[in-house]
Amino acid sequence: MITSVFLNMMCLLFPFCCYFIYLIYSKAIYEKEKLIFLDLALFSSFYLCNRFGILNSDLCFLINVPLLISICKKRLFPTILLSIGCAFVSSNIYEVNVFIILMEYLIIIMFCYLSKYKTYNIFLVVKLIYTIFIMIILPSKIICFNNMGRIVIIGIVMYLTFYLVILFYGKIDTIVKMYSSLREITKEKQLYESLFKITHEIKNPLAVCKGYLEMFDINNAAKANRYVGIINQEIDRTLLLLKDFSDVSKLNIEKNIMEVNMLLEDVCDESKMIFKSNMKFKYNISDDEVYINGDYNRLKQVLINVIKNAKEAIGENGIVSLKAKTFKNNYIITIKDNGIGMDKETAKKIGTAFYTTKKNGTGLGVCFSKEIIEKHGGTMEYISKEKKGTTVKIILPINKTSTN
Repeated sequence: MITSVFLNMMCLLFPFCCYFIYLIYSKAIYEKEKLIFLDLALFSSFYLCNRFGILNSDLCFLINVPLLISICKKRLFPTILLSIGCAFVSSNIYEVNVFIILMEYLIIIMFCYLSKYKTYNIFLVVKLIYTIFIMIILPSKIICFNNMGRIVIIGIVMYLTFYLVILFYGKIDTIVKMYSSLREITKEKQLYESLFKITHEIKNPLAVCKGYLEMFDINNAAKANRYVGIINQEIDRTLLLLKDFSDVSKLNIEKNIMEVNMLLEDVCDESKMIFKSNMKFKYNISDDEVYINGDYNRLKQVLINVIKNAKEAIGENGIVSLKAKTFKNNYIITIKDNGIGMDKETAKKIGTAFYTTKKNGTGLGVCFSKEIIEKHGGTMEYISKEKKGTTVKIILPINKTSTN
């Protein structure tokens, strides 16, 4: 008996397990496509149970499981076909006229679609009434008053089985929908994260352009020409950032052999202007020519972002310093401030997307910077103590070919 129940349930539930696995791992987003596979699971479940299951007078009610799920999902066409199939199977096993069974299923379908009662409750009530009707009017060898006790037990088991099946199906269906929603939310998060990265980084070159335009003096041709060149560079960098809109899920890095000290001098010259008179920005760059394989604009973007964050962390008479040196096959850039620093929890979370301690921050500047450095084969480390400042250490691999 137990073996028969287990085999029947395996035949019935296996197609639905395949259906839910399909929903989880496939990229199907259209509801029609999902419903087609649901219908396929319904018919497969009915066929497997009828073909390979062990159906007798005690377990025949299990053939109604696909029909029950079809009614719950309001699939009218599969419901009609499955009810016809169930009617023929039941009439053969219970030795009752097939048209009487068809009438029973018609009543069940009508009540299930028109009333708000639970499907398994309607099944039980209609089955009970019809069983009594058959025992009185058209008794068979199986459905008769002599088997009343057995019929009652089967009815109770049927009700519990239908209840558990619907409960199980409902829970799994809810979990799969939650998973699909979470997958869509993750995609949207990646999209917004990429967009936030771009908009966040565009602020820096625009701020530099604004600063130089405020200092622009047409009467001083030397300074004017120098400022025009810097503003032109920043506009080019802004246009490069805007290119990311064409592929918001991927960070584009264009590496070339570059002299890193030239980059640092450029960064330091531009960084001076964002510091107020009561703040100090110091830098110490070696005169040696050191070449790396990198993206000039991207690395400049990272360094300016780090210096800008350091400037925002210091108070009056604060100091931000930049040092650079070679060590073995690496170029180490250290940016240090004596600002407010970070506690251990904040230091652990720094670099996590959307995590920020700033009032109007996006929480993407550090995340974006780390991603750029990692794509250059380097590392970016934050060392900080509360009220004692923060040190950012950027390590980039030196291009050996160019240095030899």
